[in-house]
Amino acid sequence: MTDKNYSQMELLERLMDTAKAVIPESLGKDVRDNLRVAVQEVLSDLDVVTREELDVQKAVLSKTRAKVDAMESIISDLEKQLNIE
Repeated sequence: MTDKNYSQMELLERLMDTAKAVIPESLGKDVRDNLRVAVQEVLSDLDVVTREELDVQKAVLSKTRAKVDAMESIISDLEKQLNIE
């Protein structure tokens, strides 16, 4: 199971716990099971990422930004040395 699937399963479990709290037991297991399947289908269609995935991408972006800034500085210095402005 991938991280994304695991995260979707965690979210599904949290949603189902909430649904169980508001859906009476008298509706029966079939209704709850059908609700679980429906929610799972909706979640799989959503284009979502976990907080962890977002944090990783933020770190990558920050590192990339720092490299771009450093390269811009180097290029600027080289242009000055070559009198290309």
